[in-house]
Amino acid sequence: MSKSKSKSKKSGNNTSNAKNIKALINQNKMIEAQNAEAEKRKQEEAEAREQAKREKLEAEEAKAKAVTADEIIEPADDTASVSESKSENVDTADSTKKDAEPEKADKKDKEKVKQQKNADKKKAEKKEKRKLGKRIKETVSELKKITWPSFKDVVKKTGVVLAVVIFFGIILLIFDYLLSLLHGLFVGPTPTE
Repeated sequence: MSKSKSKSKKSGNNTSNAKNIKALINQNKMIEAQNAEAEKRKQEEAEAREQAKREKLEAEEAKAKAVTADEIIEPADDTASVSESKSENVDTADSTKKDAEPEKADKKDKEKVKQQKNADKKKAEKKEKRKLGKRIKETVSELKKITWPSFKDVVKKTGVVLAVVIFFGIILLIFDYLLSLLHGLFVGPTPTE
């Protein structure tokens, strides 16, 4: 009988060990799956960052191209540039008119920039005034919320403060006097001139 009990204990241990091993294997599989998902998320985030960088660079390049296109005035084709050069050689009056047109455009652009700056300054000043007005209104509303103490309360609290100050002043004077006596006992009288 004892042999059968030991065999059943061994078989019970074997089955529990097998269950533990299966559980560990399943746990490892789950961990591996989680790690794979985390790695995949990291790769997707890195790709998203790279895409955002590319889009930002493209936007900056587009801005740069727009600025250079505005700054550089190029003819549509080579025949137009040849005809313009011939016409410039033929008539100097026409060339002065053409030179004056870009100058006028530059002046208009400069005026627009100045107007925009002035408008921005005015907007900023208005915002500052609004902020100041808003702060004053908030301060007034907070002051209205305050419950001010009555005159009697102020007198009572002032009396308490004065009493405490006088009490601790007297205690400090007593300690000072006692310490000066102890100092005189140990050191001796101080020489006077």
